[in-house]
Amino acid sequence: MKKNLSNNNRGSEIITTPVVIAIGLMLVAVLIVFCVNILMPYIWYEKLSSTCLKYVFVMEEYGYLTNKEKQNLINDLKNQGFDTAQLIVDSTTRRQVYGSPIKLNVRYVYKMKLPIVGNKNVVMNISRESVSKR
Repeated sequence: MKKNLSNNNRGSEIITTPVVIAIGLMLVAVLIVFCVNILMPYIWYEKLSSTCLKYVFVMEEYGYLTNKEKQNLINDLKNQGFDTAQLIVDSTTRRQVYGSPIKLNVRYVYKMKLPIVGNKNVVMNISRESVSKR
């Protein structure tokens, strides 16, 4: 009788093991997608921050952000994948003399899509200040 019991258990193991492995792999896949989606706003923030820093150097040279450079900033962000409809750029608009403060503020709303939880908007505010070197 013991041999029959072990054969019955052996058959159920053959069926349940792949099912358990498949469920485990699906859970791991969902967790990986969830973690990547949580980390994406940080990556987008760093892209936005480094581009803004680049244009602060341009502002230091000119003493303000010209309309042409403002459009270049928006185009650079668009080329990096940012949605320009969710982007607000505010900066010093008049030429400043040497040593006067200049400011660049960029606001972006990132739409984060999370499985199970749903969508969430993440507001990114980048504010950079420097002084005119002109």
